[in-house]
Amino acid sequence: MSPRLTKICCCLSITFLGILVYGNHLHNTFQFDSVAYIKNNLLLKDPESIISLKFWIMGFFSRGLLFISLAINTYLDGLRSFGYHVFNLSLHILNSILVFYIFQKVLVQFRNQIQTSDNDVSISFVAASIFLIHPIQTESVIYIITRSEILASTFYLCGFLIFQNFLELKIPKRLLKKTFLFLSIIFFAVVGFSVKQTLATFPLILFLYYIATCPLDSFTIKLLYKWRKHLIIVISVFLTLLFYKLLNDETFLIGPSNPDEMVGRAKYMLSQPSVIIFYYLKKILFPINLNIDPDIEVVTHIFSFGFISGIGSIVFMIYYFLKQGEWRFYLFFLAWFFIILSPSSSIVTLHDLAAEHRIYLALPGVIFIVSYGIFCFLKNLTYIKVVNMLGLKILVLFQIILLFGILTIERNKVWRTELSLWKDSYKKSPEKIRPLINLARAHSIDGNQEVAIRYYEKSLLKAPGVFVPNYNLGELYLKDNRMEDAIIRFKTALQLNPNIPETYSKLGEIYLKQKNWKLADFYFKKCIEIDNRFPQVFKNLGILHFYHLKNLKESLLYFSKSLALDPKQKDASEISKLISKYQREKLNLPSQKGP
Repeated sequence: MSPRLTKICCCLSITFLGILVYGNHLHNTFQFDSVAYIKNNLLLKDPESIISLKFWIMGFFSRGLLFISLAINTYLDGLRSFGYHVFNLSLHILNSILVFYIFQKVLVQFRNQIQTSDNDVSISFVAASIFLIHPIQTESVIYIITRSEILASTFYLCGFLIFQNFLELKIPKRLLKKTFLFLSIIFFAVVGFSVKQTLATFPLILFLYYIATCPLDSFTIKLLYKWRKHLIIVISVFLTLLFYKLLNDETFLIGPSNPDEMVGRAKYMLSQPSVIIFYYLKKILFPINLNIDPDIEVVTHIFSFGFISGIGSIVFMIYYFLKQGEWRFYLFFLAWFFIILSPSSSIVTLHDLAAEHRIYLALPGVIFIVSYGIFCFLKNLTYIKVVNMLGLKILVLFQIILLFGILTIERNKVWRTELSLWKDSYKKSPEKIRPLINLARAHSIDGNQEVAIRYYEKSLLKAPGVFVPNYNLGELYLKDNRMEDAIIRFKTALQLNPNIPETYSKLGEIYLKQKNWKLADFYFKKCIEIDNRFPQVFKNLGILHFYHLKNLKESLLYFSKSLALDPKQKDASEISKLISKYQREKLNLPSQKGP
């Protein structure tokens, strides 16, 4: 079989394997933040307004291209989750094929430094297959809103593959082609940055790859060696200033996030070495007990065991690989893993200490090292004539695919519904408040109101100062006609966060039912002061002023605004007739009682 045909067969096998392993998730519902950012996102009510160059430019630094991709899904297939899942899976399969071609070129460009043969396809296929079906990838593929990881990785990997081709063009006559490749690299880096800022690490990865593949006697290596002291000083000064700024400004590089809701930058950074080694790396090597909301201990001081053991493990790995004959190969992919993971595991403080989707693009760094290590081990066995190399490679590949495939298929089932997902998370993290709150919410969605109330009340015993359980419990009490209990929960929610318009709307509904017209009017108006996109609130104000407060002019304005926001709402025709009647006849207020 020709090399080209072999590669085509590998790509088709990767595609088939991806569909086989992930095919059972395509009808899974929207989960967790995907509900807020997609299903309940008011911007996606009009997807055509998002699918534009103007929106992309305006939202360039706030993941504009990500939301354009979501808007395309919404435009084509509404809010059916199937299309979003297909899009994510297609990107993941494409990324796995890119990993296959990248590692092939790696084995060629490192050929003078590593033990390999002319046939690099098998080891590249093993690496790509592991990347494709590794259970830790489930969160990135199935959790729709983490498309940011997958889509950004597509641009990252495309740019890196083009850079590898760029390095192979050393003939001056191919200047035009080199220029085209160079511009393509810039294009993928810039466009990818508008999906996720992970692309900020891209130039450093390219530079390190170039250095790693350069001969030790090359001009570049000699120049770097000559200026090594100056470079060390510059880097040290830069890192000192960076860490000084980070530790003295909690909001630096966080963006719109609220630092008061987080553990703090110092504790976050102290916790990350142990997170990287004892959570991420452990889950890569032993992918069991995966969890959307892992319970991880916060490291509070520099002399804690978690920090020292994490840093010690990282230093040991670097030292160990430095002693190997293929040290530049190993160190580059170790750097790939740490550098790509670094924005979310060091200087950028996030709400969660760890999240499995953050490992998506960093994963090839570990996979390439492990795949090459397996290859070397099998090759040494064949040297001592223990087994046949081809048969052993097939056996090892089959076992890896079977094991990881089964684990991933089972993990997909956990993501089938909100209820199954949060039951799993609460079982694994019983002390955390968020799995408990989301489990209550999942029961509420599933129609188990009594169970939901019980879990919400349990969450308030653990954390009474959290907005979400107070608000959601208020809604459940309202549905259950427990008005006084609902008022207490909603007013507590307002104290915790006075900027949520829905809370004012709910209190307005309660007071409207209790015929407390003045308080109902007050809370409805507070709602639309914060956000004037609620047609139901304007409709309620219209009813209130028309039937109860006897303000005809105001009521017609409110009814008109409600219709403008939602012309297809229930009772739209009756409201329209009412507006037309009083605008045409200019009659006095009606004397009849309203609903």
